[in-house]
Amino acid sequence: MAKKSEAGLTVVPIGLPVPLQPPASLTARQRELWIQVTGAKSADWFTLDAEAMLIGYVKAISSYEIISVQVEQAEAATPPEDADLADLFYLNKILDALYRSQERQARLVQSFATKMRLTPQARYTTGAAATKARGEGSVKPWL
Repeated sequence: MAKKSEAGLTVVPIGLPVPLQPPASLTARQRELWIQVTGAKSADWFTLDAEAMLIGYVKAISSYEIISVQVEQAEAATPPEDADLADLFYLNKILDALYRSQERQARLVQSFATKMRLTPQARYTTGAAATKARGEGSVKPWL
């Protein structure tokens, strides 16, 4: 029997996967979101090639939050008693623009989440989802 070389006898330690770290270019809130999102999945869920998409995702969530605050403020604002029709029209136009921006950001967040397979619908095929909804496979007859 041939003697194994010293290189063949060495053990190569395999490290645990390390979660992606937030880039320095993100704001404090975006870094917080990054840590929440990456912490909710296993460390190997997000690979380096998904970093750009993850950056877009946390920026979209952050923007959605900012726009939502603006919507709340605009909805809470009461027009002055002496406001004429033109003023009311202008306020309504601002609110409508905020609603459109909010919806656009919500769709962007949803798109990123689906693309990164973070939503339940992204993890199931149509057939698997139907099976799960019917409850088939949840009870093992042999148990």
